[in-house]
Amino acid sequence: MKILLVNPHLPADPSTFLLHPPLGHGYLASRLRRAGHDVAHVDLPLTGNDPSVLVGVLDGFAADVVGVTSVAQSYAAALQVAAVAKQVRPDCWVVLGGPHVSFLPRECLRRHGCVDFVVTFDAETSFVDLCTALAAHVPTGHLTEVDGLAFRADDTTIVVTPAASPTRNLDALGHPDRTIFDMGAYLRRDYETVVMGARGCPGRCAFCSSNLAGRTYRWHSARHIADEVAQVLDLGFTSVFFGDDTFAGNSRRLDDFCNEIARRGIDVPWTCNIRAQDARPQLLDRMRAAGAYRVFVGFESIQADTLRLMRKGSSPGQMAEQASLIRRAGLELHASFIVGAPGDTHESLRETLDFVRVLDPTIATFNTMEPRPGTDVHANPGRYGICVPDPFWYETTAWLDGPVCSTQHLTAHEIKDWVARCYTAFCDPGTARPQQHPDGTSVGAETPTRSGAGR
Repeated sequence: MKILLVNPHLPADPSTFLLHPPLGHGYLASRLRRAGHDVAHVDLPLTGNDPSVLVGVLDGFAADVVGVTSVAQSYAAALQVAAVAKQVRPDCWVVLGGPHVSFLPRECLRRHGCVDFVVTFDAETSFVDLCTALAAHVPTGHLTEVDGLAFRADDTTIVVTPAASPTRNLDALGHPDRTIFDMGAYLRRDYETVVMGARGCPGRCAFCSSNLAGRTYRWHSARHIADEVAQVLDLGFTSVFFGDDTFAGNSRRLDDFCNEIARRGIDVPWTCNIRAQDARPQLLDRMRAAGAYRVFVGFESIQADTLRLMRKGSSPGQMAEQASLIRRAGLELHASFIVGAPGDTHESLRETLDFVRVLDPTIATFNTMEPRPGTDVHANPGRYGICVPDPFWYETTAWLDGPVCSTQHLTAHEIKDWVARCYTAFCDPGTARPQQHPDGTSVGAETPTRSGAGR
């Protein structure tokens, strides 16, 4: 079978994004090729960000199967890709996968006739099994033997098979096959590339689907990750981003990794995501000594009640201390907040700006609440005091123009306005740092730093 994997176009100018190869497709390609299939790849953000680019590729490659991945924000683009594939090659099979459709397989197939199959959760086995079955012209009725698959049995019946058990030994999957990507094009855009060291997340945040999509927190061994870092350095990259939801979720594995790259003499700057509660002094010092230069932390809110409701596992006071520990370790801090979180008011957002100055991050981002399928916030918005007028907000790009939900105290327009105010205030170099935490604890009065990227 000829299988074309597609990373859908972005809803905005790709030059404003850091573009990394979609490693999920690299893992799929490795398994597909091992099973005897021919694989090609198109990364639309890298090749013009125009789905019409697919027309020439589909004709030239003569794809039998087109596989498209998506998260909630790229779902509308994934559907456009599916539609183009069906227009150009009506007889090809279109398969959607990724975190978003894993939670909505029936909805996807019911609402979008351009999609033939949905593969759910870890797709290395299910997608390969599906392609092999299609190549053998297996009758539709026998596809129920493929784990993690959704398809139309007839005009009225959608079948969803149980997902395959998550692979516990991730090393057994091998490394992603980067030969399907134009790695030189990525390198010309950015000297940093991505490596994935784990799947899932030990956190249980009510607004995030990562732990649910991953189903259980699993990780590659330190040796496996170090091998992959050496591979991307050989390709010419000089910095690495570890794309795990939290690179420090297993502190022993992280310590082993730091030891492993030191033993091999691998000297490379790197950055990663961590949870605030993983910010422990000794671990942060080990990370810095091993080449880490920045960590991304989702603090999300300064309200204790909101943090408890969203199951963040932290408090405002703890967050301030954790931010201080990160900065003391010599690491840059990228702090992220949700504007329009449950319980947010005009007063709480003014306090949020004060709290951001207390944290003193190098970078701050302010995001609106997006109730993603699979999360408790999506399933029970009323429990969190939010209103979502369009339950299918992810099928268009209207979310780019403003928040998809409002709260009991803030309209969507007011939330949008507060996002702009937060960025303006944070980027103002003359903004003074407050003398107290929002909880009344005194802090130092030094002026916040707005340093550069530090890479």
